[in-house]
Amino acid sequence: MKHLKQLALLLACCVGGNLISALLHGALPSNVLGLTLLLVLLICRAVKLHHVEDTADFLLQNMAFFFLPACLGILDIFADIKGEILAILAVCLLTTLCTAAATALTVHIVLKLQHRENEEAFDRD
Repeated sequence: MKHLKQLALLLACCVGGNLISALLHGALPSNVLGLTLLLVLLICRAVKLHHVEDTADFLLQNMAFFFLPACLGILDIFADIKGEILAILAVCLLTTLCTAAATALTVHIVLKLQHRENEEAFDRD
């Protein structure tokens, strides 16, 4: 029963994201708005982490399952995109490198800020 309640809460955030996206006339993707809604609820402590943690972990561990429809959809249109496959792969590679670089830069900045915070705390003692 616990997992059903957690799933219902996660689905409610998804539906909320859909509703907000519809109100904004699709200006922002509903999945992003749903996750933002969940984040806001967690930050405001309207939802506690233990209310969604088990089901969210299960979904993350089985994420590959959710990519199957997209992969099968690509197989359906492969004949149409065959001529553009190199361009598509180049874009995938470039965006992967950009994402890795942005992640590395973010981690570097956060570690630098944490190190500075630790030094300031050490100086105060």
